[in-house]
Amino acid sequence: MPNLDPLRISSHQLDQLTGLDISDTAMGWAYRQSVWRSPRKLISWASTQIFLLGVALVFCVPTALLVARSLSNGSVAAVWRSLPIGVGIAIALTLALSLYFGYQGRQLATLSHLLDQVDRFNEMLTAIEILEELQTASPSNLSLDNREAVLEAMHVNRESLVCALTTERIMRKHQRFIAQRYELFTSIENNLATLQTLKGMNEASEYGRLLNEALQIGTSIHQELRPFYSDHSK
Repeated sequence: MPNLDPLRISSHQLDQLTGLDISDTAMGWAYRQSVWRSPRKLISWASTQIFLLGVALVFCVPTALLVARSLSNGSVAAVWRSLPIGVGIAIALTLALSLYFGYQGRQLATLSHLLDQVDRFNEMLTAIEILEELQTASPSNLSLDNREAVLEAMHVNRESLVCALTTERIMRKHQRFIAQRYELFTSIENNLATLQTLKGMNEASEYGRLLNEALQIGTSIHQELRPFYSDHSK
């Protein structure tokens, strides 16, 4: 059974394709939109906020105490009164940073959506591997009737995702799009057409379901990027 890892889009590849540091909750200095829809990601986000607050407290509280000590000529009472001020400043900084990340996330909504599609794509590869492991352990109805067609669809879908991420980075980098954008968008449309053809081959089997999911991802990518081209081609 060939390894499907080469098909996966890794975190390192995402960093290169987007030009940003990508994680489950963040994309550079912005929060991913899916954070608010996933309990697991929301917990990770909350942990990050606690960490940021801790870092802010480490810097703000001692600074406030030192300033108060300097201004009050060493008065212990004045120093302790400055403690809530330091804590308040730390909380305010953490909140301001969180709001900034949230705002930037809304500005990168397209990228956030594409990253969600990458997650779905990688999850589909895992599902294929599980089905094949089950088939190897005990032949059952949970098998891929046509593995080659499934892998071909996944290859096409991967190309579309890579192409879409590259296009998004170009659009983000340049206010006025360069000529390459049309070639990239055409590639996405061609890949989507290929997926539609593969889907029509067989929709009655497990691999047909996987092809349908791949087509949905490709269609979502296409719909997500089309407004950018229509707006800037006028």
